Amino acid sequence: MPERSCATRALKVARHLQRTRPDIVPAVEPLSGFANVLEGSDPSMRYLLRDALAPGKVPAAGPSAIAPLFQGSLTFVHLTVQAGGKQLALSPTDLATAMKFAGGALGPISRYASQYGPNSLGVAESPVELPVSVPKGVYNDSTVQGWVDGVMDASPFPASVGAVVVLNPPGPVNTDADASRGVLGYHGLAKVPYVFVNVLGANLTVPDAADLYALALSHEIAEMTVDPSANLANPEVCDPCGPNCQTPIRAYFDSVGSFLGGMTAFPPPFEYGFFLNAIVQPASATQCPAPAAACAYAPPKDPPPRPPARS
Repeated sequence: MPERSCATRALKVARHLQRTRPDIVPAVEPLSGFANVLEGSDPSMRYLLRDALAPGKVPAAGPSAIAPLFQGSLTFVHLTVQAGGKQLALSPTDLATAMKFAGGALGPISRYASQYGPNSLGVAESPVELPVSVPKGVYNDSTVQGWVDGVMDASPFPASVGAVVVLNPPGPVNTDADASRGVLGYHGLAKVPYVFVNVLGANLTVPDAADLYALALSHEIAEMTVDPSANLANPEVCDPCGPNCQTPIRAYFDSVGSFLGGMTAFPPPFEYGFFLNAIVQPASATQCPAPAAACAYAPPKDPPPRPPARS
């Protein structure tokens, strides 16, 4: 498996350039995804890209959240991809395991995220069936946005969906998050915020000792919570703790959610119930990598007090 990464920052930059530099990034995303555009695979675009991506040209989030955090429920979809003669999907048991993991992880994630502002998280009890046809098994983020919007357009979901979680089974390739290149997932915004995660195998467990999904799912839920608009305003709060900036630091918890410690070791030298991709303290949110002490710490027990309203 190549070095792992999250694609959110690259997608944010691509969407920003799509609005501000249409001479570089087309209005309609190519099926090959934005990666080829940003990597300068077209020689005629390399000088334009170098100018567009020069220091100061693309907004960079600071250590504080300047836009509201997420408040709502996560609805998982059961994605079934018809690709040629194959039907590819997570088993219902594996989907239920991922949802159970999320249900236990949301408490610590919300408390960590409270350092950036008020938030609330829940998980809808039942997943939404999402059968799609992808003739060649290849799609991109624009396709995912269409799926998310389709979920929202299907009554009665608009009233109950706060964010959508799409778990990609092994096989289909999202060119904006190609698992063969080590990209685990990203988060974005369609009609609602959404999380996209590549699941790397089957027979999932909540502790995820096989390292198939929990690192990416906790990473993207946490970053979506702090930055639901996915628009370069609020910081990416897991990247400084890994995997984008360093070997991932994981926060370990027992089965009832008590913090056991944080470290890069995996598996750790003790029994645990589940783990999260560590979430950086605000003072180190712009550092890449962040110091270990800013990642390996217990979640706050209570949200910090809100500043008094200005008169």
